[in-house]
Amino acid sequence: MAQRMLFNDAEVIEAEDLTAIGQQAQSATDSLVKDAIGYPAHWSGFTATQQSAQIVRLTPGRYYTPEMIFAADAATDINLQVHIPLASSDQRWVAIILRGNVETATAQRIFETSTDVETSVPVEQTAPKREIRKAGFTYQQGAASPAPALKPAVAGTDAVVAWVLLGSAGILSIEPGEPSRVKSLYEVEGRVTDLENEVGGIAIRTTAIETDIVNIAARLRDIPRPALMRQIQRNLGQLNREIVLPEEARAHVFDSFLTYDVWDPTHAAWRGRVREGGRFPYVSESVSQLTLATPDDPAVMIRNGRMIPAFDEIVRIANEGRDTVLNISQLTHTEVTATKHEVARSRFAWSTAQLVCTNTQYWANVLAGVQIGQMFTLDGETFLLEGSNGLVHYSGQDMYRHIRRAIVEEWSEVYWTYENTEVGLNGSVYAQSFLNAQPFIATAIELDFERVGPTGDVTVMICVCNAIGAPDFGQVVAHVTKQRDDLVVGWNRFEFDYTLLEAGKRYAFETVTTGNHSIWCTSGNKFTGGTRFACTDGVFQQGDLSADMAFRVLGARPRQPRTEIAFDPVTLAGGMTDVEMVMKSWAPGGTALEWQFRPSGQPYWFSIEDDYPGGGHPLAGLPALIELKLVMLGTADLAPMVVVDNKLKCRVGRNRNEACLSSKVLAFGLSTTQIVTQYLLDAFDAALHTFTPQIIIGGTTYPATATTVSIDVDDPKRRFVESTFTVPATTSARMAPKIETSNVVDVPFINNAMLIAT
Repeated sequence: MAQRMLFNDAEVIEAEDLTAIGQQAQSATDSLVKDAIGYPAHWSGFTATQQSAQIVRLTPGRYYTPEMIFAADAATDINLQVHIPLASSDQRWVAIILRGNVETATAQRIFETSTDVETSVPVEQTAPKREIRKAGFTYQQGAASPAPALKPAVAGTDAVVAWVLLGSAGILSIEPGEPSRVKSLYEVEGRVTDLENEVGGIAIRTTAIETDIVNIAARLRDIPRPALMRQIQRNLGQLNREIVLPEEARAHVFDSFLTYDVWDPTHAAWRGRVREGGRFPYVSESVSQLTLATPDDPAVMIRNGRMIPAFDEIVRIANEGRDTVLNISQLTHTEVTATKHEVARSRFAWSTAQLVCTNTQYWANVLAGVQIGQMFTLDGETFLLEGSNGLVHYSGQDMYRHIRRAIVEEWSEVYWTYENTEVGLNGSVYAQSFLNAQPFIATAIELDFERVGPTGDVTVMICVCNAIGAPDFGQVVAHVTKQRDDLVVGWNRFEFDYTLLEAGKRYAFETVTTGNHSIWCTSGNKFTGGTRFACTDGVFQQGDLSADMAFRVLGARPRQPRTEIAFDPVTLAGGMTDVEMVMKSWAPGGTALEWQFRPSGQPYWFSIEDDYPGGGHPLAGLPALIELKLVMLGTADLAPMVVVDNKLKCRVGRNRNEACLSSKVLAFGLSTTQIVTQYLLDAFDAALHTFTPQIIIGGTTYPATATTVSIDVDDPKRRFVESTFTVPATTSARMAPKIETSNVVDVPFINNAMLIAT
């Protein structure tokens, strides 16, 4: 109290002096409330109880504002009947809010009518006697709605003394407005004591932490940076794929989009393709067999489907002479199982989009058979994989030739083991090897018969010799059987499929027969290019240096170095952006197979390897039909070949405008709340394309918390995208990247992907 009133014994006290005593006491209390307590709109002392289904009773209490205190000296009953919701399924919250009012109370008092005591007459009248600060109540109701109902939004300057939940039958529950209750000094002291105890414990732990931090700071240089650890994990993921570690839970997974091992095309969100990259799916596609527009075109010759340019036949290798006779059925007849290898395949693909993908480096030897099935077929054929433990052994390898927007893939060996035919033979087996110095296309072998027996067909096979120069029954490249009635004394022609014999290799032809036939041979080592062999048990072959069979190997000499062959056009309703062809073929050194196409409505033919002006492409206009022709380029002695059969396939397709790829559920082997994904994008144009990294956990898709994009300094259309995801604790997840394009003739693709559980 800043002031007090002073009086003397003889002093006459005035009314304003007595009023000032009350004003000063009230002012002092108000200052104490404002300066020391300072609660904005709080209450104390009130208790809300239910008196009936509609009535709430509030006991006496006080209402504090920043300037003064209001009081309710008597219990107050509040009837909430008007707020009860009508619908039986509805509920409603009602907030009981305090309000302060200043009221003046009056009373009857005796007043003197004059200051003259002799003439003054006492008069009774009403006069203001007390100023009352009274606490009252108001209500704020929420909206009626089915459970759970929402509480009404109350202003921060209001003090809620109680929350009442009403149903159609009346009061359901009462909650005190605890946030607005005044806390006593005793309560505050208890809280402060608890905090002091906690702070004391924190001080002790902080001292220990400071010591640990000092020790950690001294070792920081020994801890690899997160970026370095992710590089190590990425490299480990690549190595895991290349050395084919057994599948198990790992905290990192790397995939180069060569197979579907990691990806789940059965997932509901899947819309994409895995074909040397994660690619856009086709909204429309068609696979058809390519056929010649003119099957009897004189510019080519076809034998059992093998098509080469028209040729003249000449003798390429010969050993002629009649020194001795060999009875080719005099050995013990044995059963022979020979394996004939088929012509290897080539793949041509071109598109409006960049197809070149550097992830072909991940086709390791152990995945060679998988690559054959993935890349050299369009209709799901099954190829034979040879070797132990499912691992493929082969001597040839793929030759990738990337030319702008076209990909040409060729097998470097003319014949491969992935398609072969078992040939079972019975009879006496003789063979003659020969060294081939120059490559040529063999068309027939002629043998000089001295005698033709009354029965017995004759089979002639051409095979590759093994490392010691002996014929290898497991590497037959051609075979033909001549009926007994077609045999004559003298030179007999054994005509087989056009067969490419490579330079520097040693080949052999073998005769198998049960007939009493004899052929002429030369002696005295007149033929130095090979050796005669006799097979005694179907496997082992013994060389005979005393004589060599008389024979002629005939080959093709192309009439023209350049030949064009028209094929029937391919079509796709709505237009196409991609064309892909797979065929059996060979194109030895110095020769080439070049496909040309002409979109409908255009006057010019285009080569798939052309560099188109301005970076455009003839397929950019989405032609619905293209004409095709094959240009076969050869030399005076050599030509390429294509097998025109049901394996000569063409796929045409048109891209969708989005790709959504979903991996299988990838187990980490640990629990984590943070996941990092890394993607390498190719042919990406920010003006046309958008890339959205996502992961799926359970059935929930999570966006990236943070993403960084790096542009390759050597290739501005290549992006490295690293994203971090903060998720609920999990032990597995799916990668679910999404790519969109505003132009289906220009689409990017994902080169490789990495997921890391941190």
